[in-house]
Amino acid sequence: MKYDVSIDKNLFSVYSDIRLGLLRFHADVNASDDHFWDYMNTEVLPQVRSRIEGKEWSEIPGIKGSRAAYKAFGRNPGRYRVSSESLIRRVRRGDELYHINSVVDVNNLISVKSGLSVGSYDLNQVHGAIRLRKAEHGEGYTGIGKDFLDMENMLVLADDDGIFGSSMSDSTRAMVTDSAADTLVVIYCFENDIDLDALLSEAGNAFKRFAGAEDVEHWIV
Repeated sequence: MKYDVSIDKNLFSVYSDIRLGLLRFHADVNASDDHFWDYMNTEVLPQVRSRIEGKEWSEIPGIKGSRAAYKAFGRNPGRYRVSSESLIRRVRRGDELYHINSVVDVNNLISVKSGLSVGSYDLNQVHGAIRLRKAEHGEGYTGIGKDFLDMENMLVLADDDGIFGSSMSDSTRAMVTDSAADTLVVIYCFENDIDLDALLSEAGNAFKRFAGAEDVEHWIV
């Protein structure tokens, strides 16, 4: 069943190309297995390194649009990096990606392949409808593995309890742990020429294959 997710229409007057690709599914969260990491290390990461070789960050699809959106809303993308850029920087350096769990690791697979930021959220920790909006002065949260993050002027996901996610870094409140069963995945897209529907289909298959996802639905707002 699709979840109530919308985009604040006021955002489009600042930056017109904003879409969210969404997946919802049920899955038991486990450690990702050797099969997954073999696929990542032998197929996915070499392809990503080849694709980005010699390119500036502002030239890489997915990252390019995200950086442009950050600038449009008044954030410095060099100082506040989009999460996909942070992941792909690790790939370019040859650093190993973090091993988190079966859902989050597939989340990061989709992100490094597409260049888009991807967030996974435990819907049991979300209350009410979700809206993508601009964070106001003083708004922030404790990031995953980070201290308090000032989110002013960032595009953030918010529910009845406040903000909890963004394309830069997510909060600890709705992060996917081994107790999560009902998961919402958000792909933050800021480029019109990206085939988001095809990416969602690919992502759904990856979550089924590597995270045991069931009852997978996807849609775009």
